[in-house]
Amino acid sequence: MVGASRTLLSLSLSSSSLFTFSRTPNVIPLLRLHKPSSIFRHALRRPLCAAAAAPTETNIAEPDQLKHTILLERLRLRHLKESAAKPQQRPSSVVGIGEDQNMKSKKKKMAESFEELGLSEEVMGALKEMNIEAPTEIQCIGIPAVMERKSVVLGSHTGSGKTLAYLLPIVQLMREDEATLGKITKPRRPRTVVLCPTRELSEQVYRVAKSVSHHARFRSILVSGGSRIRPQEDSLNNAIDMVVGTPGRILQHIEEGNMVYGDIAYLVLDEADTMFDRGFGPDIRKFLAPLKQRALKTNDQGFQTVLVTATMTTAVQKLVDEEFQGIEHLRTSTLHKKIANARHDFVKLSGSEDKLEALLQVLEPSLAKGSKVMVFCNTLNSSRAVDHYLSENQVSTVNYHGEVPAEQRVENLKKFKDEEGDCPTLVCTDLAARGLDLDVDHVIMFDFPKNSIDYLHRTGRTARMGAKGKVTSLISRKDQMLAARIEEAMRNNESLEALTNNNVRRDAARTQITQEKGRSVKQIRAVSKQRNTRDRGTSSPPARSAGVKTPVRKSTSVRKSTSGRASSPPEKSTKPKRKILKTVGSRSIAARGKKGSERTGKKLSVVGFRGRSSAARPSS
Repeated sequence: MVGASRTLLSLSLSSSSLFTFSRTPNVIPLLRLHKPSSIFRHALRRPLCAAAAAPTETNIAEPDQLKHTILLERLRLRHLKESAAKPQQRPSSVVGIGEDQNMKSKKKKMAESFEELGLSEEVMGALKEMNIEAPTEIQCIGIPAVMERKSVVLGSHTGSGKTLAYLLPIVQLMREDEATLGKITKPRRPRTVVLCPTRELSEQVYRVAKSVSHHARFRSILVSGGSRIRPQEDSLNNAIDMVVGTPGRILQHIEEGNMVYGDIAYLVLDEADTMFDRGFGPDIRKFLAPLKQRALKTNDQGFQTVLVTATMTTAVQKLVDEEFQGIEHLRTSTLHKKIANARHDFVKLSGSEDKLEALLQVLEPSLAKGSKVMVFCNTLNSSRAVDHYLSENQVSTVNYHGEVPAEQRVENLKKFKDEEGDCPTLVCTDLAARGLDLDVDHVIMFDFPKNSIDYLHRTGRTARMGAKGKVTSLISRKDQMLAARIEEAMRNNESLEALTNNNVRRDAARTQITQEKGRSVKQIRAVSKQRNTRDRGTSSPPARSAGVKTPVRKSTSVRKSTSGRASSPPEKSTKPKRKILKTVGSRSIAARGKKGSERTGKKLSVVGFRGRSSAARPSS
């Protein structure tokens, strides 16, 4: 019995130590959340009762059995701790699952490869040959939408891959039409027409189409202005799938019967904002009219329209919505914003510096590194002056503006793109700001543009397709307000849409007017407050009874107006140089009018606040 009692005593002590260990501060919160104390105590009581009852039945407890019992209790205690800790982990795990789902949905919008966009093997082969692996943001948005046969507007900054965003899905759709609808290639009957505002952009799109056609097996031709029309006629007489060109030359071929509308299923307007801004609207409407009439027929399947733009102003968007009803606008997050990989520097000129010398100082470091540089000017005269000055300072240049013939412009671009030898500096106007695929390291704005849209197009010549670039602007006094507003918008990552010199100056004038109005209102209130306090302090009018005159009031007002000189009326009458009108209340004005009439002999008519004259007042 003594041994059994010692054993029970040691067991109770060990169990009590276990209980006190479970009530440590680290475990209490877990137990309090789900109230496992009753279960915990019940679990501790049960083995104690069993251990206490064991000696009554056997009267002898072996040490191995006691160790086994203690081990079981420790296992139960650990199980209770884990079960109490699990409910706390559930909310965090649920949040984690939600976050993972959100991240997966975002990743689905931004595909990591072209395979995820559903392109065919033929198109993928063309991409591999061009060494293009990952799609850009506009390609992730545009390719699925075009493949769903939607009419869309693709808006993204320059150099973001918009050409492939519409060419790849259209090529695949043409291949599907051949398999399902039995479409075949015919002479003079293209299935896709791509309209571009300039010859240079047409040539650029045509080169991309030719590189894709090697694997996708379709035939494309170039029809643009500035070239002979007879070779283009011969090309149209062959079997064709796609025509790339300018609106004027394509309409000319249609009028001469070299091209037919019948099979056109896909229409693309590249640089749509430029086409509507620069007067291509009538040509576009003339080209669209037969297509819209054809689409009204019952058996016709209509045509799909894709508009591509790097900027979209409110006016152009209104024209697009009116001309293409129901079209869907797809924009990237970088539209009308600065290019992330480009560094923007603003050099402010006070007016005393020579602008041409400042240009040379900015240009020389880039030329020393062998960088390709474009210098933008607003006018032809400015472009000629820059070209002449740089040539005098032994800087090789080529020109690109409206008075340079088309063939010479193409030759100048080839010289600028040539990697061998010294690269010349391209001096140009805004004609080179849109539609040219050039790898430029440094863009210098000798003349600051007149609006933010031109600024975006100029800066789009550098930092294309993820490359790095630099933009330097020479700011004169007249352009400082617009430059400061653009710089502020870029610093805050805001949109640069619809910022012009006139708008910025008008906004500045409005703010200045409102500030001046606020100041004048404050001054008027302060002056009126001072007058009210002065009137209250100088004269407090007594209560007047009907039919009683107050000569004291009249004499005091006269004394105030004459400023102590009432005793000498001849001097006052001999010097009536100017009148001083004070608004000290309608009563004092009337009194002053009566006094003046007594002096001069003439009757003065002083109009009061309500439009009644003092002479017409009834005498009390």
